[in-house]
Amino acid sequence: MTCGGTHTPSDDEMSRAAQEETPTGAQGAQEAEIAALAQRLQELEQQNLRLLADFENQRRRQRRDEEEQRLRAQQDAASLLLPLADDLELALGAAPEDDPLRAGVALVHGKLMQALGRLGLEPIAAVGQPFDPALHEAIGQEESDLPSGTVATEVRTGYRIQDRVVRPALVRVAKARE
Repeated sequence: MTCGGTHTPSDDEMSRAAQEETPTGAQGAQEAEIAALAQRLQELEQQNLRLLADFENQRRRQRRDEEEQRLRAQQDAASLLLPLADDLELALGAAPEDDPLRAGVALVHGKLMQALGRLGLEPIAAVGQPFDPALHEAIGQEESDLPSGTVATEVRTGYRIQDRVVRPALVRVAKARE
């Protein structure tokens, strides 16, 4: 009914209007909740990615530390055994070729050098190489036909494990003949 040009809604019209508003209101609340959940999901995914990256970095650091410890242990073991190898080499140099004991010393020396090789020990090239203070320890100079600054004589073999010098080679460096 209408009174004075104003329309008064009936109960049916009010009920329909309420029903139309409720889904829209509820739908807006659902959309806001979905947006909040999507935002939270994105935050959790970012957090997960950061945790995975941190975990991978930690694993890399741990592998690098383990490799470092392994190399250090190999280097320490080789350093302890090299004086024994030096003594065996001196014994071989002092023994006459026909001495039966020399063969036994040579066998022991060979086995020791094999064991050191399994540790990763490698001799450092010296004679004929340019003098490198990181690899060679000069104990003097000698006249030579080799270019100046080149290793002329190796007094004691130097060794390394990978890129680490276990013991530098003791050398004499060439100088020009006078």
